[in-house]
Amino acid sequence: MNKKPLIRHIQSLQEFEELREKWNELLDHATEKTMFLTWEWLYTWWKHNQEGKKLWLLSAWQENTLVGIAPLMLANTKKHGIPFRLLQTLGTPNTDHSEFIALNGDPEVVTLFCEYILAQKDKWDAIELNEHKDEEANTHIIANLLAQNGLIIKINSNLHHHVEITESWSSYLKSLSKNMRHNMDKSVRRVEEKHTLNLKCFRGADVQWEHFEIFFEINKNGHFPEKYQSEKERAFHRELFEITRKKNWIEIVLLYLDEKPVAYEYGFNLNGRFEDWRTGYDTNYSEQAVGKLLLIMLMKDLFEHGYRDFDFLRGEYEHKDRWKPSSRKFLNIIAIRPTHLPARVALIVIPKTWHWIKKNILRKQGSSH
Repeated sequence: MNKKPLIRHIQSLQEFEELREKWNELLDHATEKTMFLTWEWLYTWWKHNQEGKKLWLLSAWQENTLVGIAPLMLANTKKHGIPFRLLQTLGTPNTDHSEFIALNGDPEVVTLFCEYILAQKDKWDAIELNEHKDEEANTHIIANLLAQNGLIIKINSNLHHHVEITESWSSYLKSLSKNMRHNMDKSVRRVEEKHTLNLKCFRGADVQWEHFEIFFEINKNGHFPEKYQSEKERAFHRELFEITRKKNWIEIVLLYLDEKPVAYEYGFNLNGRFEDWRTGYDTNYSEQAVGKLLLIMLMKDLFEHGYRDFDFLRGEYEHKDRWKPSSRKFLNIIAIRPTHLPARVALIVIPKTWHWIKKNILRKQGSSH
């Protein structure tokens, strides 16, 4: 009879770095891969964003075999001006998918991670686990174990939209609304009457650092011009590019209008599933709807190049709904020690009060004008 897996708490960058090979071996058994659970993404993110935090990377071992990972970090944080110690998902707020990784989805490993966390509850005041897939049984094992041990639980849900690519582009277009098809044709035709449109997709070995620098420049005139401007942020993307170069995971798509780059998509391709992580466009070209044009042309390109899925990742927006997507439900699990009043106020009382104000006061005021 096998012994229970042994839990080891990884706390240093060097220990994290040494996990690379075994982490990749474990992830090879996953049925669905995401960039946000790879060693490469999490290690690089932590290396450049660890200030003010402690690494809480839990690993489970069956002798010398890595059989589980719970990617966490501990932060002294403030919400609504209230300080407390928060044990949260590693990579927050940038990760779009997380979970407690277990070989073959073994619930025993997940249970052991929870037991370790609960045994260390003098080290934290609250837990925040972000973007755990609702359909995974282990997500609910985590939530139930935390609740059964007397923690106050709050669960928020959100949808990740995605388009399954199972047919030809022309067949897929026919499934969209007549109005959607008309708007797509009109948008492309209107711009092509006066301009030259060119989509350039850089994949695998074709991706170069200069392509990052091009979309950094585009973003200076975007809705969030401060993104990619700090040296720390650029260093993260540079190292992520370098560390994943041989994996061919990163893809950058640029839209050119009259030879000028005006919009970009920055994402990841793991086994034919495109994860659309970052997108933006030069707002000087808002009239030409270049962001919309880029998405239309990219979607067509993915269909024609044999991809199997386009994942919009986080965010429920109207423009995503128009593509007739399927949806995956993800949960954000908050667990608070009942004796820690500041964390309860910051994470439950204030958000609940503000939600009530918006629903019952601000909305009524808006409708009365």
